[in-house]
Amino acid sequence: MCSKTKIGNILLIVGLLLLFGAGFLVGRKTAHPEAPVPQVDTITIRDTIVDYKPQEAAIPAGFKLIAVSQIEDYEKTIAEFRDSINAKPTLVTIHDTTFIAVPLTDKTFTDGKTYECVVRGYDTKMLWHKSFQETKIVTEHYPVPPKWSLSPYVGASFTPGFLSATAGIKMDFWCDRWQFTPSVGYGLLLTGEQYKPGWNASFTASYNLILR
Repeated sequence: MCSKTKIGNILLIVGLLLLFGAGFLVGRKTAHPEAPVPQVDTITIRDTIVDYKPQEAAIPAGFKLIAVSQIEDYEKTIAEFRDSINAKPTLVTIHDTTFIAVPLTDKTFTDGKTYECVVRGYDTKMLWHKSFQETKIVTEHYPVPPKWSLSPYVGASFTPGFLSATAGIKMDFWCDRWQFTPSVGYGLLLTGEQYKPGWNASFTASYNLILR
């Protein structure tokens, strides 16, 4: 059995060791503090759509927003009035007499097709215009045969041993290019040394190839 003196010494040594260990831990905690553990909180996720509209530039009072294409029209109008102002009549005084100097300009009026005219004056304007175009009548003659005709005639024919002379009346009929000619006459027929007067009749049909 251990004596009380040994037990007391052992307890003293254990107490010193515990005290030394506690001091060591306190010093380590002080030199290297532990990082704080983050606390988990409640996280709520919502789908949110933000309708973003760009802020328009403020237009100063007395101004308005116009399209770029209108600027050219404004510039043309300003130039037109500027030319009119520069071309206004002016008073010119020579000694004791005052004259009005009116600037004269040449201005062309035309529709690009039927007329073109140049007017000299001050601030001239075209009130109205009338064009007179010359009308030409061209007559062309086309041969048109008549429907029929009635004509007196005199004719003669000769072949060896045969001679005839006839006077009478004939009628001509036309149908397109066809021509028909019946005739009746009184004539003299000579055959050899014999003369035979008497009536005769004839008929002719012809086709006109060329009509001029």
